[in-house]
Amino acid sequence: MWIVKIGGSWLKNPKLPSLINFLQKFANQKIVLVVGGGIFAETVRNVYKSNKMTEETGHILAMKATEIFAYYLKSINPDILITNKVTNFIKKNLNLWLPTEKLSFEKKFQKNWESTSDSIATWLYSNTKSKGVVFVKSLSFAKEEKLKLKDLQKKKILDLNVKNYIKRKKNLKIVGPEIIDLFENSTDWEYIVSKLNKVIV
Repeated sequence: MWIVKIGGSWLKNPKLPSLINFLQKFANQKIVLVVGGGIFAETVRNVYKSNKMTEETGHILAMKATEIFAYYLKSINPDILITNKVTNFIKKNLNLWLPTEKLSFEKKFQKNWESTSDSIATWLYSNTKSKGVVFVKSLSFAKEEKLKLKDLQKKKILDLNVKNYIKRKKNLKIVGPEIIDLFENSTDWEYIVSKLNKVIV
C-alpha cells in the first residue's frame, strides 16, 4: 500500500483529471489518496483570522475543507472509494481517506496550522502498513534524487510538523507535475516510484 498526497493547489491544474486517471490504473497497488484543502482551506483560514475561534477549531474545519476536494475528485473518477476508516482500504480501488473523524480525536496529532495535509499523509503512513508516502506538489523538482526535509520545510514546500509523525519508517518521496510524464512512459509503479526524489529526514 502507498499513501499519495495531492496538494490542494492541484485544484487549479488542468492536468488533475489525468493525474487521477493515471493513479486509478495503479489501483492494484492499493493506493490511498490524501488531499489538501486548496482554496477551501484558505477560506477557512480567512474566517479563522477574522473571527474568535481557537486554532484547534480552525484546524478541524480546515481538515473538513480537504474533504470537499475529496468529493470533487470522486466527481472526476466515480470509481474512487472514499472512506474515513484506517482499516478499510481496498485493493483494486483507488482509495481516498477523509481524516476529520479520526484525527479530530487523536490526541497525538497536533491541531494547528503547521499540521497541513502533508502531516496528515505522514501520520497515515506511519500508522498503517504502507510502503511509503508520495507528496505530489504543484511545483516542479529537478532530478536531485535526495532532498532534505528541513530544506523543504524552510521553503514551505512541506509543513513544519511532518517530522513529528515519522516513526521508524522513513520512505518519503516528493514530485511535481512531472509525474504525469512518468505515468505516460511507464506502467510499472515500482519503477515510477524509484524515479521520484527521496526526502531525507
